[in-house]
Amino acid sequence: MRFVEENLPRMNTDKLIPSINHLCFICGKFLSVYISGLFLLSVAFATIPLPSSPSWTSIDNDYSTGGGFADINSDGFIDFCTANGNDMAINKQGIYMNNGGVLETQASWRSADSGYFGHLYLGDIDNDGNIDMSVSYLGLNVSNQGRTRIYKNNGTGLNANPYWTSSDQNNSFDVCLGDVDLDGDLDVAVATGDAYNNIRTPARIYRNNHGTIETTPYWYAQDSTPSDAIRFADINRDGYLDLIVGGYRKLWVYLNQNGVINPIASWSISERGWILRIATADFDKDDWIDVAVAVNGQLSGDSSRIKVFKNNQGQLNTFASYTMRRNSNYCSCVAWGDVNNDGYLDLAAGGWWEPIVVFENHNGVLDTMPAWSWGGGYNLVSEALVWGDVRNYHIMTKADTFMGDGIRKLFYATKAPMQKFLNAANNENLLPVSNYCYDLLTGWISLNTAPQNSDTLVIRYQYSTHPDLTVTNWTAAVGNYLLHNTTPQAMVQEPLADILNQDNDLMIAPNPFSNQVKFECGKNVKSSIRIYNSAGMLIKTLPAKAIIWNGKDEFNQAIPKGIYFAQVVFDHSTIMKKIVKMSY
Repeated sequence: MRFVEENLPRMNTDKLIPSINHLCFICGKFLSVYISGLFLLSVAFATIPLPSSPSWTSIDNDYSTGGGFADINSDGFIDFCTANGNDMAINKQGIYMNNGGVLETQASWRSADSGYFGHLYLGDIDNDGNIDMSVSYLGLNVSNQGRTRIYKNNGTGLNANPYWTSSDQNNSFDVCLGDVDLDGDLDVAVATGDAYNNIRTPARIYRNNHGTIETTPYWYAQDSTPSDAIRFADINRDGYLDLIVGGYRKLWVYLNQNGVINPIASWSISERGWILRIATADFDKDDWIDVAVAVNGQLSGDSSRIKVFKNNQGQLNTFASYTMRRNSNYCSCVAWGDVNNDGYLDLAAGGWWEPIVVFENHNGVLDTMPAWSWGGGYNLVSEALVWGDVRNYHIMTKADTFMGDGIRKLFYATKAPMQKFLNAANNENLLPVSNYCYDLLTGWISLNTAPQNSDTLVIRYQYSTHPDLTVTNWTAAVGNYLLHNTTPQAMVQEPLADILNQDNDLMIAPNPFSNQVKFECGKNVKSSIRIYNSAGMLIKTLPAKAIIWNGKDEFNQAIPKGIYFAQVVFDHSTIMKKIVKMSY
């Protein structure tokens, strides 16, 4: 959340005095109650399985802005990462660790540095198999402020100090990750500028050279209109990630031509509003990536709404296909997620001092009125919405297969967001993590070498059939919120150690295991049992048939807890199954 003087005073205190425009939230019957009253229908709650009140609230008193889910400590449960401060207070980043399906109410991990931080993005930036965190900096460009930064994951958690910071300083509200040049590592894109103070600096990209990120941008957008939202997506389906930028009264698409992004936008529209968030997905399943935006009406003369621009065979339509929440004042965030497991992505949206809502997707047709809503009144100032299965109640493992053509390196998974990326294999051979990168949020993988014509690429990952919804809340005195999906946990459910190939010729028990695990192979086994870690490295070779493994590597050292894979070759197939070690 960000203030302008004509609406609310810019004060670094929790005692904020609302203006006349905001008194409607406090006087009478609360505008939020009015909005909720329109949308809280009994029929709606039946179709969107979310509760009528939060299931969890944090207690850290942060001005939370950025938010994201990832399994930071490799224990099989996603942790909730936050970037904090906004333009209101000097805060530290935080991670609410997930202890067996329960989030901490107070973040146990905190960054060593502090500042006025904006949004964050999660990804394996140094290709070591662990998820790192990039964070934008919203504050003023003085004394080492305004530097985008990245916190490295050491395998058990994030280091407290950033391992990379940009050398240039900017007001930046958003950051994202994408493989621009298809070399198998994640480059860093940043939206810069400040519409409040008319600070005009162009969006930029920092190149990643095999885990070493250049500290100065190698690419700038030609348009320097203040921007606040940025995302990568393959808009024209040519196998390269294009760049989408949203800013003050404008939305741009910069096309990627063979690994080089054109600094001049190929498509742009003007909006009477301030585009604060972008979410990309193929919501109608026509194989073209569409774009949803949150348009904020806080600045003078603007209006607020949620818009969805349909992709018309490689180019976004000039006029939005859907416009939602016409009566809202301060739309701020959007996120795609299939909350009811009907195979189509629904759209969650939020605003400042407004309810969180979900627009249901009916076989590719979106509702323009919310099917579900929860209003926190003056306590709810939404900045980011995030889907994820905190309790692992509805986790499934998916294997997507793609045929190589010798050219294409970028592939989209059939489900997104991903809960966890497991591995990639080409012709049944696991690829090292140094050979590819991926995006949990939008579900793509990029390889540094294209699979050849005769090759078969298989990517394996986890996703949730009924994800929970989490929101970062700018209201420091209240905290962030989690709303659990109300769909009951299935009686017969795929466990944490899901079978990746449903062939019973390789039996593993117990799984998960702590001290030892027994393998049993069918009579047609043609190889030993090979154990790989999640980075694709071979750590142990065992005899075939029936064998008990003590969880130690080739050097008789105990392996750490985490996710591993057992591979066996039979007469006509190669089987790979996941194993989870629960203790060191």
